[in-house]
Amino acid sequence: MPKTIDEIARDTGFSTTTVRLIASGQAAKYRISKSTQETVEEHIRRYGYVVNHAARSLRLRRSDTIGLVVPVISNPFFARLMGELERLCRSRGLVLLTACSYEDPAQEDLAVRNLWARGVDGLIVAPCRPPDYARVVGKKARVAIVIIDRPYAVSRYATIASDNFSGSLMLTREILKEAGPGAVFLCANPESPSIADRVRGFSAACLEAGVADWRDLVFETAEDTVNSGAELLDRALDRADGAPAAFICSSLLVLEGAMQRLKQRIGRIPTQTIIGTFDDHPMLDFLPNRVLSVRQNEAALAAAALQRLLERRARAEPAPPPTTVACELVRRGRCLDRAAAATDDRDSARPDAVDVG
Repeated sequence: MPKTIDEIARDTGFSTTTVRLIASGQAAKYRISKSTQETVEEHIRRYGYVVNHAARSLRLRRSDTIGLVVPVISNPFFARLMGELERLCRSRGLVLLTACSYEDPAQEDLAVRNLWARGVDGLIVAPCRPPDYARVVGKKARVAIVIIDRPYAVSRYATIASDNFSGSLMLTREILKEAGPGAVFLCANPESPSIADRVRGFSAACLEAGVADWRDLVFETAEDTVNSGAELLDRALDRADGAPAAFICSSLLVLEGAMQRLKQRIGRIPTQTIIGTFDDHPMLDFLPNRVLSVRQNEAALAAAALQRLLERRARAEPAPPPTTVACELVRRGRCLDRAAAATDDRDSARPDAVDVG
């Protein structure tokens, strides 16, 4: 079994300070004799060496751990964000601890309090309401906090978020150009500032295209779940005569539910229907439809958040302006001749047609 500094010191007869300096490569700086170095290093080569993190944390007044609080890991965006943060932390010798709030303010407060109580050096939080963590950990608590993904207008914390407005504007402009003014927006959790920015982008593109009644094209629900996507698609179908020419989903969870319900309601996913969604997934490659997705840059978001957190940990100062990370519009499929696509859909109703599961 690897040995601790105290055990190596006891075995070799040297002080813990001497062993620690040799193990950390500082023997020459402190003029430790060659014979002492060789004795300690040979002992470490033979038995190994393990850091006592509890003692190290007390000595250095830092734990080298970072806390991450997100709504749900089942959301592919947050799963990828967590993966990028974990990779960056590991490369810096840091440990990432993750907790979920499930969009519940009480659960979020509990997660923040528990991570803080475990001595994390800083917290990265995707909040489900305007953030104010002084009431959770106390005004005198010294913990660096960075907000990610949810850029609330009133926040005393450094904030990192995607440019959801521009991403939505690009997406909606292209869909309206290809499908005409009948595109609907299936929107979950509109109170979230990132989703509100997506609605703003949708409305701006609609007004540019002369669609004044854009509010009638937005279907909203509070929860970002697969079931919510199915419910929103039901409402859109009940208002229209058949499948919409195009629909945009505020998340991949909403898209999953909408696709399932569309298949259940009309027996297939019409190939002439243009699909837009926020966040990207390789499985979208398998859809026969024209698919436009807004891809967030999780690697850039994670890098910016961790860098800002380490800066905040090193010094206390007013929060800098929010950092915005650009999105990318991903295009799949080709622009279809809509008359030909409608004929293809009638053909797909034949018994030998293969439906998209």
